[in-house]
Amino acid sequence: MIKHPDLIKEVFVDKFEFFNSNDIQVRRDTNPILKMNPLLSSGATWRALKSVLTPLTEVKTLEGMFTIVKATSQNMVEYIDNNNILPIECKQLSSRYILNVIASCALGLESNVFKDADNKFSEMSSKIFKYDSRSNIALLLALYAPSLAKLFTYRIIPPRVSNYFISLISEKCRYRVKESVHRNDFLQHLININKESEASGEGTVYNYDKITAHCLTILINGYFMTVSPFYYCLFEIASKENVQADLRKELKTNNINDQFSLESLNKLIYLDMVLNETLRLHSPIQVITRRCTKDTVLNHDGLDYKIKAGTPVTIPICAIHTDPKLYFNPNDFIPERFKKENEGFTYLPFGKGPRKCPGAQFAKLILKVALVSIMLKFRIELRDPFMELKQDPKCSLLKSAKGDVLLKFKLDPL
Repeated sequence: MIKHPDLIKEVFVDKFEFFNSNDIQVRRDTNPILKMNPLLSSGATWRALKSVLTPLTEVKTLEGMFTIVKATSQNMVEYIDNNNILPIECKQLSSRYILNVIASCALGLESNVFKDADNKFSEMSSKIFKYDSRSNIALLLALYAPSLAKLFTYRIIPPRVSNYFISLISEKCRYRVKESVHRNDFLQHLININKESEASGEGTVYNYDKITAHCLTILINGYFMTVSPFYYCLFEIASKENVQADLRKELKTNNINDQFSLESLNKLIYLDMVLNETLRLHSPIQVITRRCTKDTVLNHDGLDYKIKAGTPVTIPICAIHTDPKLYFNPNDFIPERFKKENEGFTYLPFGKGPRKCPGAQFAKLILKVALVSIMLKFRIELRDPFMELKQDPKCSLLKSAKGDVLLKFKLDPL
């Protein structure tokens, strides 16, 4: 286990060639879709899969998806407006918003789960994101006992679910090609790659199975990286009047209204600080693991640490983010600690280096749009002023609150 920032930098960046392999293993035969997830891949496979996700890091792509994200956030605001007589359960609210916005941006689905929460897509998606003892065991083995994970035949994504998504996305692809439909989403990116390859005589790059796997990668990774930060951020804002007041003041000072643009969103400094502090205190990923691929030596403070090939290295994100040696009053929510951008290796919600989560900017975009849309129209309060959020013991690898997160949304437009 490594906690010192200098050693983390060596593993993530300086000696990346020795630690470029993820130490999470899933069986390809029982989890073919997950095996194509770059976060669960290593070596040449990881490099190839990562390149597919490159558009998520590009400003042009984010600009194209901004309209989709904003439309989904407005659906959420309408839902809150129509249901705010009683407190709203924000874990469910967060799940619906994140699922809807990523499905729209990745899979090209123009659905509204706020109006139709029981549709087929929601039903099938819930089977991917459910927490139960068997899926938790599978993930724990994949992280801490890769050799045993290869013997565990449990399918994290059931065949019925993967077949549903393959059929759904195949139909979307055929329709777009036949009708010459173009949309600014990730699915269109993959369709365009196929078109260009076929036009040059090189044939199809991605069959429907691969397209489905890549789209589900965005859906799965995006969901887990944003769903808990969203409701944790709402909780922190609701429980701290000064933070909420400063957020709304920033929106008013910058003349932000419901027609806000991506450019104006990027000027909201305090919003960034609030989100960064949420991701520090409530990082969605608890640990990051790497496997040493070649014998090497890490050096810190004059001491050498020999690492043999095959040795797993664990970076405990949660422990680093709450280390009193690195953060003053680490368990307190203090957005102002991010007045200066944290360029070091003490802040790792999305990892660092070449294996940093490629969807980090996309994740921040969908969170910021949602927060601004809510703050423009509502003040939020805790239903129970003494409510505390505790980690769900069933979720050992990801941050998830136990029980309901009930908040009151009071109409108070800026």
